[in-house]
Amino acid sequence: MPGFELFDQREIDAVADVLRRRIVHRYSFQGVRNDIYKVEEFEGACARKFGARYALGVSSGSAALYVALKACGIGPGDEVITTPFTFIASVEAILECGAIPVLGEIDESLNLDPNCVEDLVSERTRAVMPVHMFGASADMDAFKRVCDDYGLMLFEDACQAMGATYKGRYCGSMGLWGTFSLDPYKIVTVGEGGMVLTSDQELYHRMEYYHDHGHVHDKSIDRGAERKACLGFNFRMSEIQGALGLVGLDKLDTAIGMLRSTRDRVLSEVRDLGLKTRVLPDPEGELATQIVFLLPDGESARRFQRAAKEAGFGCGILSDNTWHYARHWDTLRDGKVYSRVRCPYDCHHADHVPSYRPVEWPVTHSILERAAVFGLDIVMDDARVEALIGAIRAGAKAL
Repeated sequence: MPGFELFDQREIDAVADVLRRRIVHRYSFQGVRNDIYKVEEFEGACARKFGARYALGVSSGSAALYVALKACGIGPGDEVITTPFTFIASVEAILECGAIPVLGEIDESLNLDPNCVEDLVSERTRAVMPVHMFGASADMDAFKRVCDDYGLMLFEDACQAMGATYKGRYCGSMGLWGTFSLDPYKIVTVGEGGMVLTSDQELYHRMEYYHDHGHVHDKSIDRGAERKACLGFNFRMSEIQGALGLVGLDKLDTAIGMLRSTRDRVLSEVRDLGLKTRVLPDPEGELATQIVFLLPDGESARRFQRAAKEAGFGCGILSDNTWHYARHWDTLRDGKVYSRVRCPYDCHHADHVPSYRPVEWPVTHSILERAAVFGLDIVMDDARVEALIGAIRAGAKAL
């Protein structure tokens, strides 16, 4: 489902326009840029589209998570409850703040189970961060109730869910902040990039300052004359990325429509098989970047996988997913980080280290080992769709 499937002359023209004007930095050069700020345009378009007051473009989805966490004051000793089924950046961003990721269990939506959160809350817990996995929202009403009851901040890692909705609201717009990734695997891609949404003005400015070395941005004066609000770092987005993002955002609804059309066609053709799909709190809001079947058990899933592959269209079993399942993240357990912040897994001298080794996720593993996933491309011709349908039928026959 990479967004570059839809690249055409519009992206070429957008990049060429930036290069012709020779202004690739999102700030500076006020005297020669004719008040054209592509990143700023992209941010404004995202804020309007997704229902937030502010949006901040940054260099990656990972940077979006880190900048947002830092701006909220997440730091050493703080705990953030999140999921063991996500991209590792969700956990790395917490660790880079010196904080502790506390990994709960997932439910059959493949998202963090809100029913496990209350048991994980401690006096050190500052926030809960569900991750909207594979383009489908977590149960945000349930998470909001827990956070309200315990006085916790609610964050959204929506890096895989740009354009997904929950009860009519866009993912990324319901928590204190939400993040998107714009990497090569996302529906809207700028190569590498990220976006943070928030409707909190003070928080937005803290993020804005921090992502650019603490600069208080003022177009009326030279960049070198701007004062600094704080220490920060460089997570800026370039004008080329901003220009690409504007075009991609304009194509987002078309891309989602194509994905959903393929999903609906496939599921309609295999409905007679009685296969169970993931259980979503709002199925209507799913992006349809993947089709996931929840099979009776792990052995059944392996038979299904073998038969689908033999039929010509392979699928994955999510317990094998090294990208997204914390059970496989040996570097996280080993604590091998080149940073002043050390991973807390094996810090026995620490006064408080939560237990979240793989043995602690029996529910998660029992779901993932029986979950068979087929990835969908935005552009799929009839032959490829029919091959997918045939593979699913072959897999079901092997059960």
